[in-house]
Amino acid sequence: MKTLLLFDIDGTLLRAEDATRQAMNRSFHDIFGTEKTIQDISFLGRTDPELFQEASVKVLGHRLDAEEYNSLVEQYLALLPEELKRCAFRLMPGVAQLLSLLSSNTEVILGLETGNLESAAYLKLKRGDIGHYFSFGGFGSDSADRTELVRVAIERGRKLNHDAIPDENIFLIGDSPHDIVAGRNSGVNTIAVGTGRADRNKLLAESPSCLLPDLSDIPLFMQYTGL
Repeated sequence: MKTLLLFDIDGTLLRAEDATRQAMNRSFHDIFGTEKTIQDISFLGRTDPELFQEASVKVLGHRLDAEEYNSLVEQYLALLPEELKRCAFRLMPGVAQLLSLLSSNTEVILGLETGNLESAAYLKLKRGDIGHYFSFGGFGSDSADRTELVRVAIERGRKLNHDAIPDENIFLIGDSPHDIVAGRNSGVNTIAVGTGRADRNKLLAESPSCLLPDLSDIPLFMQYTGL
């Protein structure tokens, strides 16, 4: 029976310090001419659609309509590669080694669960040279609701592999309480990692299946996932 592993991106696989925020600030300036910036919004575990709308209320005083949203997203995706080059970018400990090992196991299916828009997700993964490990996932462009995008990722993983993977063989790996809640709501195992900005106690409060400081202890990760 195959095992499906769904990884969050920001704070779990990599850190791209402020690239998203800076690209978003520049997008609002370019599209709407605003000089206000969005420094007081928490990005932890949030989806891009949520962030765009909350930022719009703070910067413009109203929610984006469909046309405004699409224009802003287009500009954001155009600016993000530049911000990824200039930011303090790094992969999290153990990520490169773990993904290399997992990708060689034919019983393992690698996917994503991320609040990033799909295009933004792959720009970040490309920056870290790990995009080739992932061919599908659930993204912020699928839903602004994290639980729903996790369910989309699970459905795609099952469909892609023509295999009825049971819930007990699915693991969601993330760094925020939002990840853990979405995994629990979807009925799958959850592995919390302490490489993001979430407080350890807040992660534990959501009762993940386990909590790892990072992904560098590969034998322990394999033990928890039964691989």
